[in-house]
Amino acid sequence: MTPKISFIIVSFNTRELLDRCLASIRAYTQDIAYEVIVVDNASRDGSPRMVREKYPEAILIQSAENLGFGRANNLGFKRSRAPFVMLLNSDALLQESTAAPLVKFLERKRSAGIVSPDVVLLNGERQTKTRGMLPSARVMLNQNMLLSRLFPASQFFAGLYVEADWGQETRIGWVSGVCMVIRREVYDQTGGFDPGIFMYAEDVDLCRRAHDAGWETWRVNAHAVKHLCGGSTKTHTQMLRNRVLQQRNFIKLLDRSMGPFGRLATRASLVGGLILRVIIRGVYSFTGAEEAQLSFHADVRCFADFVGIIKVLPGDSYAHRN
Repeated sequence: MTPKISFIIVSFNTRELLDRCLASIRAYTQDIAYEVIVVDNASRDGSPRMVREKYPEAILIQSAENLGFGRANNLGFKRSRAPFVMLLNSDALLQESTAAPLVKFLERKRSAGIVSPDVVLLNGERQTKTRGMLPSARVMLNQNMLLSRLFPASQFFAGLYVEADWGQETRIGWVSGVCMVIRREVYDQTGGFDPGIFMYAEDVDLCRRAHDAGWETWRVNAHAVKHLCGGSTKTHTQMLRNRVLQQRNFIKLLDRSMGPFGRLATRASLVGGLILRVIIRGVYSFTGAEEAQLSFHADVRCFADFVGIIKVLPGDSYAHRN
């Protein structure tokens, strides 16, 4: 039977989480024909063997190196056959039938090329920073100068990240690669993920190019997937590295989508926003809260990297998706 949807899961040393992810697909995807493709990014924890033994129906692609998130998904997409593709993190779990309702949404709304369900954390709370507006000078000003935080319900002051509910089904700029369903024709038109982005901001970039090709991106506040978060994120140093790498990737993305004035204005607002955040979080860091101290250190490190004081990424040779 030809599948209606292809699940693509990229894994890097997440054997136990991958096991739970695949089990959730098997348990909650019984109302639509599907295939599962696992792309293993040179894991050393026995993940490929687990997939072969417990999920023989899955197509396993083993890479000899860590390709990162985007390139690995592109590799999986080339092996997929379905007209719709769900990208699902290895540390995410289906909690109900998710694939079929999202495919039906795309079939009903022909202008939509990408759709994402709600994403919740282990405690049931909605995960932040999983949707937002596409980068523009105004959007980045709203984000960098905290206007989106001061006026969270306003679409005019919306920033790169949007947390407010604007409806059960919301047209949005971008959605997170934690879980997204994409039409095959959209993936074909855009060429998939940019292979030059190892990790972070690749989902924003894909949604931007889909928008440029005339497709809409939507978020449906239902059919939630549970994101266990941080399957490959281990240390303070790696988290600092990820923040700096994410900032660098966003700057590359901004340079592609803006003219000279927009790039200048956005860089000015970024510097102002980083200074503002360093001051605010510096005050909160004196409370001794570990999260506040980590955020303060990350903002300082991002500022130092942006102005060129420090240009070497902290940590090992790979960034880790959280």
